[in-house]
Amino acid sequence: MMRSPAILETQSTGPSFGGLMELYESNYLFLRRLLPEDGEGVCRVSPLAKGAALHVELLESTPYTRTYYLTHQFLAEEAPAGETLPALRIRIYYDARVAEVVGRGRRGQAREQGPSLEWRWRANRFLNRWLRFCLGEGHRFGSPTA
Repeated sequence: MMRSPAILETQSTGPSFGGLMELYESNYLFLRRLLPEDGEGVCRVSPLAKGAALHVELLESTPYTRTYYLTHQFLAEEAPAGETLPALRIRIYYDARVAEVVGRGRRGQAREQGPSLEWRWRANRFLNRWLRFCLGEGHRFGSPTA
């Protein structure tokens, strides 16, 4: 039985396979709240009155998975013009109802630290906290933009 996402926040255990699977499940639930159902469209933007806009781009779609690029786009006064941080590639497995970080950057940068349990734990724990922050700020994706 999966624990609620709120319970994950208070866990202080180190990396374990079971803990990683819980993170994947929690990340899936958060992403389902954030992302559109249809996955159509090249890019979507969730702007806020204050703060950086959240951008998502669908990179790949198969019958059971979708891979997205997710990042904040900062304004010139907040950071160097056009800076995007964090910049993660995330794969959602709809049949298994899990989601994981599969790399950093928009395209070619794969798991730079290797597919180790430690790297996956850190990357997906970060994603979990970042998604919680984005949802708390009111980010949701609406209609597609070009």
